Amino acid sequence: MAIDPRDAIWNEAHHLLYNTSYTEELEAALLARWTWLDSVTKIAVAISSGGAALTGLVFWKNADYTFLWPLFTSGSALLAILSKELSVAKRLKIHATAVTELTALTNDIGSLIIRMKINAEFPVAEFEKKLLLLHGRYRVELGDFPYDMLLTERLRAKIQQKLNTMLRAD
Repeated sequence: MAIDPRDAIWNEAHHLLYNTSYTEELEAALLARWTWLDSVTKIAVAISSGGAALTGLVFWKNADYTFLWPLFTSGSALLAILSKELSVAKRLKIHATAVTELTALTNDIGSLIIRMKINAEFPVAEFEKKLLLLHGRYRVELGDFPYDMLLTERLRAKIQQKLNTMLRAD
């Protein structure tokens, strides 16, 4: 039994929407993780370097806390070095750009689906072409998805569950 080409376009559009939404959510979660790491690093460095003299004097006056200041300054220096070596600023830019592009792509796929709902007799050739262009954009975004040490199986499962819950609510 042959499948109606419109049904195939519908199915593929929904499949592409799901995959794009999943990737968008992953990128947003990674952006949040890298932003948190960047913020913690900047705060620690600012505290340890900006108030080094004053805070050091406070710690040195109380003999019970003298060990804390070298420990804190060493830790914040290590965080600063790690931030630089992990290219945190570069990763923030990559993930922010990806989130923006994937959000636009998700909206464009949603618009295509709305157009198919409005015109159930949509022209197959035109919508096939549009769907393939959207799929090409997704493939480009997926190809730009870098390896990320903060991307864990637990995060993937959390995003998957969140997306499935959102779709069931619709």
